[in-house]
Amino acid sequence: MTNNSSNSTTSQQHYRYLLFTVVYSIVFLLGLPLNAIAIWIFLKRIGLGTATVIYMFNLAISDLLFTISLPLKIYYFATASWPFGDFLCMVPGTLFSVNIYSSSFLITLICLDRYLAVLYPLRSRLYRRPRAAKVACVIVWCIILGISFPIGVTQKTTKSENGNTTHCFEKYPIEMWKYALSVLGTTTLIGGIFPFLVMIFCTLAVIKKLIITETKPNVDKQKIIGLFAINFALYAICFVPFQIALILYGIGKTNLSANAGNSFDAHIITMCLASCNSCLDPLLYYFTTENFSMKATRRVDRSSTTIHLQNYKKPARLILKSSTNESQG
Repeated sequence: MTNNSSNSTTSQQHYRYLLFTVVYSIVFLLGLPLNAIAIWIFLKRIGLGTATVIYMFNLAISDLLFTISLPLKIYYFATASWPFGDFLCMVPGTLFSVNIYSSSFLITLICLDRYLAVLYPLRSRLYRRPRAAKVACVIVWCIILGISFPIGVTQKTTKSENGNTTHCFEKYPIEMWKYALSVLGTTTLIGGIFPFLVMIFCTLAVIKKLIITETKPNVDKQKIIGLFAINFALYAICFVPFQIALILYGIGKTNLSANAGNSFDAHIITMCLASCNSCLDPLLYYFTTENFSMKATRRVDRSSTTIHLQNYKKPARLILKSSTNESQG
């Protein structure tokens, strides 16, 4: 659920309108091509042959769905009005919730897969097969839809006090916030706190294992630790602050606390951070998946090589013909 403001901050002059317009525009311009390319590489160049790639592929799909919905939010915060009706008002908010919780679960599954591969490489092979990963993804998507639907129904249009302007993503009544707060408590526990605790456990266990155990020469400890570090940083920066700020702000809006105004700015900033996750995930794929970076780089090198050969194709034929004539003479 997105922000709601007090009467003193409802005009378009409030900084959130410009901030959201700029941030969502940047995320859209970066996230759309990056995630589309990532999906293409996963499908056409790498293949869905490992559990980690399957999780990253699903993560890219979730990010792409969110970025596709951003033009609707960009329009609203650029104009401070909503002409598209209730249904389209529900779509961006629902996909935002889907992206938040799917990213939480899928990043956690990536950590869990690497945890099993490092600590229990033989015993966990059955659970790290592509088929098991696909089943896990189906379960995750079912859970996400169950979590996001109750949040999505709260994303409805509202009218301004004079009734002349239709709003979306904000200005919800207190009754709606009371319902949303009861839902957020459950969704944050299932889709936020639990995955974060699992991620912390896996990260610490793997780091401890790699430090105290001598590994084979072909095992890159720094790369494995880097994968966990990036996953943990993405989660801690993009998701944890947003979930905390949203609950605190919801408590304030239901008149259970007098600090709603104080948490309003935190809610705005953390929502921007959470949205940036969809264009940061492709960096995770590139720097932590060797095949991904190799395939992406190889395609660029192959294009350069093709151009290089084409430039020298004609001179090569002339040299060959000249040599043939000399030998015949």
